[in-house]
Amino acid sequence: MAYQRLYEDEDLENQVWDIFSKGNDPVDAIRKNNQYPYHYFLSHLRHDLFHWYPFKKEGRLLEIGAGYGQLTSLFTEKLSHVVAVEESESKCNIISKRAEDVTVLVSDFDKIELDEKFDYIVLCNVFEYAKSFFESENPYQDYLNYLKKFLKDDGVILIALSNRLGLKYFAGFREEHSNQFFNGINGYDNEDHAQTFSKTELEDIIKSAGFSNYKFFYPYPNHEFPEVINTDKFINEIPFTGVNKYSREKILLFDESTVNLSLSKDNLSQYFANSFLVEIRTTDADYPSDKIDFVKIGADRQEELKVYTTIWSDGKVSKTPISAKANEHIKRMVDGSKYDIGKIKCLDAEMIGNSLYYDFIEEKSCEYMILDIIAQNDKEKFFEFIDEIYDALFYNSFESDEYATEEFLNVFKVKSDKKFHCHEKSQLDVILGNMFIIDGVFTVVDYEWFFDFPIPLEYILFRVFNYHIYSNKLIREFTSFEEIFNHFNIDT
Repeated sequence: MAYQRLYEDEDLENQVWDIFSKGNDPVDAIRKNNQYPYHYFLSHLRHDLFHWYPFKKEGRLLEIGAGYGQLTSLFTEKLSHVVAVEESESKCNIISKRAEDVTVLVSDFDKIELDEKFDYIVLCNVFEYAKSFFESENPYQDYLNYLKKFLKDDGVILIALSNRLGLKYFAGFREEHSNQFFNGINGYDNEDHAQTFSKTELEDIIKSAGFSNYKFFYPYPNHEFPEVINTDKFINEIPFTGVNKYSREKILLFDESTVNLSLSKDNLSQYFANSFLVEIRTTDADYPSDKIDFVKIGADRQEELKVYTTIWSDGKVSKTPISAKANEHIKRMVDGSKYDIGKIKCLDAEMIGNSLYYDFIEEKSCEYMILDIIAQNDKEKFFEFIDEIYDALFYNSFESDEYATEEFLNVFKVKSDKKFHCHEKSQLDVILGNMFIIDGVFTVVDYEWFFDFPIPLEYILFRVFNYHIYSNKLIREFTSFEEIFNHFNIDT
């Protein structure tokens, strides 16, 4: 049966070939063609789906349906041996140009001829097409069984795909494979080449194929450009309320953030997650990924600042550089953990290997507490709460118009002639998601922006609320930047 996978287009494929065969920068193509398919096939942010995953360095990986190599180049960095399978020679040529040290194989996905065994088999936006390339009455179950022969005894299959009942589809996103509204929710009427599944449906397929050990991860806002990787441990404790930066055509029927927050309170978010990354295991043993409870990825930055944050099952939190260029950034964060700001305490941190570690905090973040107040529509309580943050931040500060040192100007470039409140050293990153109340004390756990010189506290306060108002529609609709600064009698 002839079929075409997501966003594939002959003209676009030719453009992708030109980019990598000529050694051009894919970022330039994205700038010129700011459309979803260009981001999908060319953006380095696609790697965020697996940056954090604990691949064995000496491991062997089989990628089925590698597309234009958008994930392959990451796999070749993380593993010693990678085989990428695609159905066309033209795609395989692109993969060879894009990724180093990869073995490419032109093959139908149901006729793969390989004698070797693999630690990992990856299918990203491929499994949902199994009924188009695998002839069987039960193509999805039987294709999983087909893949077993390529797995080592303790190997895993990693499948990434959209959730048929993803909240975004209820909110007005088109179903990607059919390009229709509500098609997946309605059971894929007239859709004969691809289908995604709900969590329960996918679990049934996995079990019917003879697998009993598996783990679901929930990439948010989706598995194509994830910012967060959640698990069953925290999906309802740390619900995603951010902005979907890379979205296709949609109609806005309701606000996803608001509804997801409500779903989390009823412990339902896992069933309406937009995407799944499921790890299907061949044995009942424990796997390294069992130790991972939550990941937040910060790859949409300069190389020197790219890190990801992991919450571990042993009660620790780590920050790890995505790029070696970010090693110094991690070291600065450890230094920053030694300095408090006003009455706001910085949680102690230590360096282990190239990662920063600190204790996980069980308490709800101040951002979560603010959202809970907003859900109650209680303006008085809202301002009482941010008054407490203001008092803690400005405690024991001094007023000065001489804060603009050479170090300050090297970073911020401009100054004002006004007097502002300052501390001798500054923690810039005191956003509410990084702040907790522990034994009555405001405590921050993220020290990415520690500076050994004064920064106006009024600017730090501006940065905090500017970030939250921009990134969270719930806060934006409840209050405004002007209302907050008028409350504090600060001249913007």
